[in-house]
Amino acid sequence: MSRNRVLAVLGVACAAALLLFAVLRQARAPQRPEYLLINLTADHDHDLALRQSLRLAEQKSGIENALVLLPELPPAATIEQLAVRLTGALHIGARRRGRGLLFLYSMRENLMKIEVSYALEGDIPDAWCHRLEEAAKTYMLSEVPQDFLSELIITANLRGMGSRDDAATLSRPAWVREGFLSGGAGAVARGARRTLADFQAAIARLPEAQLAEYAAAADPSESAQRYLDSLRAGVGDPRLPLLTAGSRIFRAVVPRNGPQQQRVYESFRSAGTSRLLRQGNLALLVPGPDRDNLPVVLRRGADGLWYVDEPKSWTWFHRYEDDVNFHVKYADNPFMQDLRATHMPNAAAAIYPAQVGTPLAPPDPQALAAAVAAGEAAIRAAPDAAAGYADLADLYLFEMDWIGPAIRLYERAQALDPANLAYRWRLMDLYLNDSRAEPMLEELHFLATQRSADRHVQDWDRAYRKAYDFDADRARDAGLLRSLAWLRRGIE
Repeated sequence: MSRNRVLAVLGVACAAALLLFAVLRQARAPQRPEYLLINLTADHDHDLALRQSLRLAEQKSGIENALVLLPELPPAATIEQLAVRLTGALHIGARRRGRGLLFLYSMRENLMKIEVSYALEGDIPDAWCHRLEEAAKTYMLSEVPQDFLSELIITANLRGMGSRDDAATLSRPAWVREGFLSGGAGAVARGARRTLADFQAAIARLPEAQLAEYAAAADPSESAQRYLDSLRAGVGDPRLPLLTAGSRIFRAVVPRNGPQQQRVYESFRSAGTSRLLRQGNLALLVPGPDRDNLPVVLRRGADGLWYVDEPKSWTWFHRYEDDVNFHVKYADNPFMQDLRATHMPNAAAAIYPAQVGTPLAPPDPQALAAAVAAGEAAIRAAPDAAAGYADLADLYLFEMDWIGPAIRLYERAQALDPANLAYRWRLMDLYLNDSRAEPMLEELHFLATQRSADRHVQDWDRAYRKAYDFDADRARDAGLLRSLAWLRRGIE
């Protein structure tokens, strides 16, 4: 699985309207790959990953997909008008017997429009699309908009294949209020670099909720059961009492809604009996095999109570899209031997057997702010020491799974100590999880040149370069865009 962050195109001012209608009347279907990505924004970090999502969705569904990302809407144009015109100009669905989808997003206005071609209108009604368009107003301002776009593409294609899954899994969480991260003054613009204090303040401003039944317990099995109960109830609120401090930030950075939480619970329930493993102040709730799950990590706090550490489910373990059973990421995982002893699938070897490891967790899972402040003070005291940046990056990654700050800090550490390959391994993994394929490929290729005798690394390098080879598709998209020059003129 990948965990599961964009924008650009279009334009038609009044002066270009006649030209547009002429194009719509006269243009033949343009030659292009079966899917289409047009991104006229300045953010191209996730283009390769978005191409991968579009290609995989189209291969699976047989539906023609187009994703168009705009920096802003042209003057006097609505997103609905632009979507209709663009669908016609690009002949979306024409090569698939009228089965086509356009996903159009404008960054400045934070507006999404899903346009459905005629053969899919019975499967994908307007009301269903509207729910996803409303959800985009929240998720496209989150830390991971590219993950939402990928999930949106997959969900819409499944719906077009006849799935009746509700759009609720992508709806805005009930606990998220308008202006959640702006102090009530409305949504902040994308690209704003938020701080730990920003998220802590936003959580503190949330209206009171009745969550006392999900308090941390002195017995890890009781805390684990209360956590599962909260999932069954669809509680995605970051103030859940039995969460670690980092887990609260994790839920605020990437909001979870009720149906998403219930889906996790259902996967756990359907996996049968779970097993609780103990290692000192750590516990691991391991689901049964052959279900789409990650283990639940619990930590004992300074108060003797057991708290759920959600970020470590994602940073200690990994689930690939073609395998429902989880993998252990690092060979020094404290539960590695226990998982092997219980014959869990994929426990024979870690994804990273020696290249990089698991940092020690701070002793108190609720003392996050103090740990971050200490890390920042260490950097101020020794601004040229790479280890200080790496240590703080570890806090952001393993305590909060907050990828943006972790990447920036590891990049600084790597710049200060380029010979330390552990920093490059961490960056490669982070770029991959942040859907930033190009820098991931660069880091992996560099590591492959440094580890020429490591067959495992060489195989990775070849496999990932092949998976993300979109040179021909990008060249064809560029040619198509040149043939539709009115798109660019409308917003430049």
